[in-house]
Amino acid sequence: MRTATDEQLTRIWDEAKKVLRGRLNDAAFQFWFGRALPLQLDDEAFVLGVPNDFAREWIEKRLAIKVSDALAEVLGAPVPVRVGVDERAAHLADKPADEPAAAAAPAPGAPRRPRRGALARSAALADLNPRYVFERFVVGPHNEYATAVAQSVAEAPASAYNPVFIYADTGLGKTHLIQAIAHATLEKHPDLQVRYVTVERFTDDFINAVTDKRRIEGFKQTYRQNDVLLIDDVQFLAEKQQTQVEFFHTFNALYEAGKQIVLTSDRPPRELEALEERLRSRFGQGVVVDISRPDLETRIAILRKQVTWESMGSVDPEVLEWIASRVTTNIRELHGALTRAVSFASVRNVPLTLDVAKEALRDILPKTYQRPVTAEMVMAEVAREFGLHVNDLRGNRRTQDIAHARHVAMYLTRELTDLSLPQIGARFGGRHHTTVMNGISRIERQLKDGHDPQLQDLVALVTARLRGPR
Repeated sequence: MRTATDEQLTRIWDEAKKVLRGRLNDAAFQFWFGRALPLQLDDEAFVLGVPNDFAREWIEKRLAIKVSDALAEVLGAPVPVRVGVDERAAHLADKPADEPAAAAAPAPGAPRRPRRGALARSAALADLNPRYVFERFVVGPHNEYATAVAQSVAEAPASAYNPVFIYADTGLGKTHLIQAIAHATLEKHPDLQVRYVTVERFTDDFINAVTDKRRIEGFKQTYRQNDVLLIDDVQFLAEKQQTQVEFFHTFNALYEAGKQIVLTSDRPPRELEALEERLRSRFGQGVVVDISRPDLETRIAILRKQVTWESMGSVDPEVLEWIASRVTTNIRELHGALTRAVSFASVRNVPLTLDVAKEALRDILPKTYQRPVTAEMVMAEVAREFGLHVNDLRGNRRTQDIAHARHVAMYLTRELTDLSLPQIGARFGGRHHTTVMNGISRIERQLKDGHDPQLQDLVALVTARLRGPR
């Protein structure tokens, strides 16, 4: 049995990481493989070391195939992948090279922070919804990466992923997720000072402190002496210039002291154009994750969990599927629709059948209609399916995965919109219409020969989503 030397192993893994970088977004690559170590390569398998069981299970279940494919591209032959927990990887995760010195453990004999008192813990919990915990957060393809990042932060605050910026449209669960981090951190690390607030609360506290100058130092201590600070809806900092300045200094003070910062918004940092550039830059310097719209199966799962958590008794699965098929863009509205239907049936003292649910919700659910499809909608859906960003489809990178995704998006744009080839080229970063035509022709040939059922399924799935009812 031949075994690779340490030098060979390092060189092979370095090349494989280059391939993986082209197939994952930067945040996902750094999160899962930034601290992974190659341990062994022989005739039987490639062994990868990771910091903990959480990373091991996730890579084994969801990313091992990508690792194997990357290694096959480097080695010229397929190779099985095994993943194990290794102390050296764990050590790297605990002490990343870029971790601020202030975050290191105190030297022997140095004074330690006393454990937080019951009063401080109660104050932190008073700002949190007791229902917003990880156990009640339904995980699906639309939010699994964001959830993994959140759980990692709660396990080891400020150890590697800092700051964390979570963005999503209204009603998709970002407040639930950020509060779940707070709950879990308080539970796992009772000695840490944890504070969750909305931007509105931060602004009110700042205004009150400025009004009474004697309170400004107290305000700074309230926010800058936390080990974990979680701020919800930072987009509302827009047009609050003085508050932005104070928020910037608070952010810097915490970050430089090695404290964990978690932020949420309704859009990514680069799109917060009403905020100062230096704030947007700070927000985007860590891990940026999004929560997209849940698919039908996840929406049904969310409703099933609601039935259990709220003790609604037996609800016809047909009713859940019908509600899930009609409320597609907002989880809060999804919960509200089921609650209204159950209450309606209870007041009428009748079983909650599909007809009763339709009657209960006839005035609040949107009527089914075909959405006008745009090139931007196509790019967003295709980028999500390939784990890319829309800018990858518009940009100049030509790695195999990005080029293929770009061609799929061009093909679907041609199929689902009235845009001409030059207009499609303009949407995709100003490309010439012949480039668009070649990309579309390539996908048409692959679909026609029938040798790529995965591509056929992908095209059908994205088409159904874009043409489906809202």
